[in-house]
Amino acid sequence: MFSVGSQLPLTEGMEGSNDDHPIIIPELSMNMFELFLSDYYAVGNPKVPLTDVLDLLRFSNKFMSQKARDVAINHLHERRFQHKPYELLALCLEFSISKFFVPAFRRLVEFRIRDIPGPVRRRLGFEVWNAFVDLKELLDEHNRIIACEEPPIITHSPYCTDNTACFIDWRQLWWNSMARFLLDGRNPQKFNEAIERFQELGPEIGRVNPECWKMLLQTVKKATAFCLAFDLVEETAQQLSAALITEPAPMLTKPNWIPWACQAMKKFLKGKGILRVDSESIPRHLMTWLASLVRYLLGLQRPNDSRHFD
Repeated sequence: MFSVGSQLPLTEGMEGSNDDHPIIIPELSMNMFELFLSDYYAVGNPKVPLTDVLDLLRFSNKFMSQKARDVAINHLHERRFQHKPYELLALCLEFSISKFFVPAFRRLVEFRIRDIPGPVRRRLGFEVWNAFVDLKELLDEHNRIIACEEPPIITHSPYCTDNTACFIDWRQLWWNSMARFLLDGRNPQKFNEAIERFQELGPEIGRVNPECWKMLLQTVKKATAFCLAFDLVEETAQQLSAALITEPAPMLTKPNWIPWACQAMKKFLKGKGILRVDSESIPRHLMTWLASLVRYLLGLQRPNDSRHFD
């Protein structure tokens, strides 16, 4: 494969010499190649198994192909809801992908600890797993505090004729409804789901004044206490991503690298007085120039010898 583009003449039967003798890369399967071409030429994204996408990621690392890496990551991102969040997190850590680490961690928090398989826990590593368990404990404690402490009635409505009865029934209403929604052992509700069910209790508010009920409902809908949990999850995910994932530097096959390298090479070789080639030919002869330049720097080629640059 590496003979193509070198100074050696192509011989009949050499791989890459013609269509009948292609360059075969064993690591690149047909599905992987189809996925790469579909993204490169924007002809639709085929349905390929996850194993082929992961193989394409490994292929991109081995052959330093930024485009292949981008194709595989975009494919995973578009289908991220088809995979378990702990699977995505493990892939992010294995291949240094930050694109969907934070959203995957948010989804992971919604899982029960016992629902995450043991092998996946090991793949997540100590830092992520320890942060996840600690976060679940903090969220559970926060949930219990919200369930036990109803939002206070700052001021009653002018239409409220019995403030004491209104306060007592409001406290009882919160414990019998919102607390039960949040702490239900069989089917605990999320904050937003609990709020939706809570506001449907209009006819069952007891001695709570209807105007006081409207004001309290507006306070609950602001979800000030609930947002603390969301912020904690987001901050934890961001810190884990920053600490554990370092995106690889742009690989040599990134599209804008060749023009930059060619211009730098052209400037250098012109300064040496050994360049006699137009700029359009630079990409095709880049490897030849590099080899000749190395020979020149090693003293194996005279400065005025430009036969390799024709």
